[in-house]
Amino acid sequence: MKAAVADYANTPRWQDIADPEPLDGHMPVRMSAVAIHNLARGVAAGAHYSSPADDGFVIGVDGVGRTDDGARVYFNYPGTVAEQVYVPAAALVPIPDGLTDEQAAAVVNAAMSSWMAMRVRTQVRPGQTVLVLGATGASGRLAVPLARHLGARVIAAGRNQEILQSLNADATVDLRGTDDEIRAALHREKIDLVIDYVWGHPAELTLESLAKRGPATYVEVGAMAGATVTLPAALLRSTDVTILGSGLGSFTPAQFLAERPAILQAAVELGLTVDVTTRPAAEIADAWSADLANSRLVLTL
Repeated sequence: MKAAVADYANTPRWQDIADPEPLDGHMPVRMSAVAIHNLARGVAAGAHYSSPADDGFVIGVDGVGRTDDGARVYFNYPGTVAEQVYVPAAALVPIPDGLTDEQAAAVVNAAMSSWMAMRVRTQVRPGQTVLVLGATGASGRLAVPLARHLGARVIAAGRNQEILQSLNADATVDLRGTDDEIRAALHREKIDLVIDYVWGHPAELTLESLAKRGPATYVEVGAMAGATVTLPAALLRSTDVTILGSGLGSFTPAQFLAERPAILQAAVELGLTVDVTTRPAAEIADAWSADLANSRLVLTL
């Protein structure tokens, strides 16, 4: 069969591989759509902590396909950019009506980061104020309606003003402003929870704004603006602030498995969508490095 295989020296390549062997407790799934998000790219490039030591493996970490009885399913499992994958039966989640294969493949990873941050790492309560730092990215855009769905008042912070204004947040913060302008905007709000997709200097300004202002929880999810921050020790001593991370190592696989049906159902109920660009998996060499702007690549099989 055909599959996309990692090549750490180049882009992944579409090639023949041996047919998968049936495994006890696993079901064959004929793949139809796989999203190539940051996690999938990082693993495929050998840059993620979960990447195998050597290349030559089939890329993809989740996807959508059909079982032998025709059921549409979403699952997380290594090696999904292949014509067929054997998947543990317990990992398969039925896809509700109202989501296309391409949207189902793309939306779970995009929504998962904020959903797990707000439902597992913390518990968002109605009436709280949630700041989404990096709200104009693919995942940040979904965090805004999800936070509102959980009863929170939402502040969206980002650099793309067109997207920022389209989010219908309760308040916005323009991260293109000067440090003083950003500080002033953040100080106008009493923030209970931060969902941070950017880290770096915007995180420093946000943490500074929490100083001596009562309980707050800060959940770090992404690092688009920088991998490190300078954190004054006095901030932690003088402020009731809890700093957490939300990622594959900070919650258990079982916790994520349990939340996936709710994520898919919320996507349908709230009309959550991700801007996607679809390309046949056979064209992965060209599609891998194409300029997709704010769109997410989804490979179809």
